[in-house]
Amino acid sequence: MALDNATVLENLRQQKAEIEQQIDGGREMYLKIVGAIDVLEQIEASKEQEVVAEAEAETEVGVE
Repeated sequence: MALDNATVLENLRQQKAEIEQQIDGGREMYLKIVGAIDVLEQIEASKEQEVVAEAEAETEVGVE
C-alpha cells in the first residue's frame, strides 16, 4: 500500500510540530535546572564565606 505525497507531507509536519514542542519543553527544563544550580551554588558559596568569617573572628579573639 503506497502513501501519497500529501499524506506523507502531513505526517512529517505533525512529527515536526511534536519534536518542536519536545525541544521547547527540554529547553525550558534546561533553563530551570541551570537556574537552580546557580541559586544552590550561591547558597553554598555564602555558607563557605560565613565559615571563613567565623574562623577569622575566632582567630582574632584568640590572638587578643
